Amino acid sequence: MIPRSLRLAVLLVGALVVQTAVLPQVTYRGRVLDIMLLVAVCAGLVGGPDRGAVIGFLAGAGTDLIVQTPFGMWTLVGAVVGWCVGSVYAGYIVGGRLMRQLVVGIALASGTAGYVVLGRLIGQSFLGDVSLLPIVSTVVIGGMILSPFVMRAVAWSMNLTQMPWDDGQ
Repeated sequence: MIPRSLRLAVLLVGALVVQTAVLPQVTYRGRVLDIMLLVAVCAGLVGGPDRGAVIGFLAGAGTDLIVQTPFGMWTLVGAVVGWCVGSVYAGYIVGGRLMRQLVVGIALASGTAGYVVLGRLIGQSFLGDVSLLPIVSTVVIGGMILSPFVMRAVAWSMNLTQMPWDDGQ
């Protein structure tokens, strides 16, 4: 059996490789999906607020290693989004697939917008020229399409045999 920490490392490194090597080749009008933020969102859905915050923190730290912004911006956003998703979704676990997709979309939009707002607050001038709606739309739509696969990958990294919302039947 593979230890949970090694599974988590495989998930995060694999997602970072996809984020840096694959997704820049698959853009829509120059906009790229954000797999690392999606990992944080799915960690909150699958693992709850504590695991969501930890995995979101680690995913954000991985993103901070590859972007040219002040270190810690994505780390903060990932941790907050992972924790918020886990906290909010815990009360709606019986909501079904539609509720999960809605939570994923709202969380991705909030995380992306939160990153831009945080950057503007600390004086990142390049974020002042960002047209937010097209970027958020691309991240949300792409993330909602990929979320079932990422949820399974996150569940595998947590060594879960079934999703929290599965009733075992």
